[in-house]
Amino acid sequence: MKNPKLYALLAALLLMGGWKLQAQEYPQDLDVIYRSDSVYVVNVRSIDENTFLAFGGTYAGSRTIMKMTYDGEILDSIGLPVTRMEDWRHGNFINGKFRYVSFGLEENDTLPLLCVVDVDLEDLSLTYTGYDWEGLDFNHPSQTFLYTNMIYSVFSKDGSLTISYPVDSLWMIDQKESMHLVKFDNEGNLVKERVFQDFKATLTNFFFSTPDSLGYRIILANPNHYAYDCHTLDADLNTLSIVEDAGLVYYSTPHINNYPCYCISETPCLVNLNPYNGRSYSIGSESLAQDKSEMDVVMGVYDEDFNQLNWSWGLTNPRGNDEGFGMCFGANGEIYMLGWMDIRTNTKPWNLYVGLVDENLNKLSEIYYIPQGYFLGPLDIAVCPTGGCIVCSNRANMSDEADYCIFRITPEDFVNVEEAHSHGFALATAYPNPGQSTLNIRTALPNAQVEIYDFTGRLIYKQEITENITPINAESWPSGTFVWKVVADGKAAETGKWIKQ
Repeated sequence: MKNPKLYALLAALLLMGGWKLQAQEYPQDLDVIYRSDSVYVVNVRSIDENTFLAFGGTYAGSRTIMKMTYDGEILDSIGLPVTRMEDWRHGNFINGKFRYVSFGLEENDTLPLLCVVDVDLEDLSLTYTGYDWEGLDFNHPSQTFLYTNMIYSVFSKDGSLTISYPVDSLWMIDQKESMHLVKFDNEGNLVKERVFQDFKATLTNFFFSTPDSLGYRIILANPNHYAYDCHTLDADLNTLSIVEDAGLVYYSTPHINNYPCYCISETPCLVNLNPYNGRSYSIGSESLAQDKSEMDVVMGVYDEDFNQLNWSWGLTNPRGNDEGFGMCFGANGEIYMLGWMDIRTNTKPWNLYVGLVDENLNKLSEIYYIPQGYFLGPLDIAVCPTGGCIVCSNRANMSDEADYCIFRITPEDFVNVEEAHSHGFALATAYPNPGQSTLNIRTALPNAQVEIYDFTGRLIYKQEITENITPINAESWPSGTFVWKVVADGKAAETGKWIKQ
């Protein structure tokens, strides 16, 4: 398309005031900077040291972008057309604006099916640039939500847009799928196409930029065995190299040796380029238990050629739920990994875990949040340029009354016990609780030891903590309640009760 049409949207400000809350009460120690029972936030992106963008909507179907301070003040907001599907997650900051892709959901939409949207960071005004997708073998987004979840968009530093999506006419043939890449230049002209055919059907693909921000990487399921291969492409979509079995590692426990683990797998997963060091990182969920009863957040780090350098794991829901994770990168090399956790088997399975790791995925700290009387469903995480991070989440109490929140985690929460406690976080946790033969103590605190006391207050067990997770054999202990204590640098850091059934 030689002359793309420009569309300007002037929308009224949305919900500039506060929002009415339902009657539920939450502990005030969580540093909540935003709360609403009607407008949810699904993605957050930092703008600068003072402000960030919050993307969300309502269950009535409306959508919104808000500009907020890290203290929770809403500086501006704008409503969006309800007839569009907004791809905020793969958006990027380009030329002083936030740019993302938007798809029409109705045939009579006044905008083209495919639009690139530029958000002015000063006043949140929107500019829509229509791209011509006619004849590109694309299934209309209104057909199936699952299908549209498989669309990935990459903006290169030269202003071009390349999109990866399943080829409609070759979708699910003999349990194999094909991926279509289409590239548009900065003016909206279609300049390149390529189809990857006959890959194993996995209901997902991963498409992202190379470190030079001109080439591309696409990760596809190997058609011959359960594994993923990473294809590195140049700016013209030609293959430069292929890394087979990308993200495949082996881990060992006292009960399992060399058990295969996939940092990149068919479960929901993210693979992103870290703009600060040129490495790529993956995060998803994988079962690290032999009986597949538990799911853990698994992260991998890859060099500029996509060779895996290291991997690490956090916590997600042990009931087998394979969602609820995220990651974000800081300019000083810090990386945050977000996960759910359910260390209490008799409660709803949404509590908070955030791990702080270095660029090599070495654990620096972990914090845990177990709310009393309600549960969290974390959705996204973003680094604060001044340190720490923000997390957007939904929440519900035991009566299923819900609201939505953004809360801040300070840098001190990860290193200072008193600061973490003041915001309701713990730096050590014990699970499963109740349990039977094994008590696991999890903490990233250095120079620490664990102590176990029986109901009379008698010390019955003591051990130095040298690993992230310390399993304790409790088979010989009688049924009842025990007290665990983690001591760090000679001071009591965390304590709690553990029930043996």
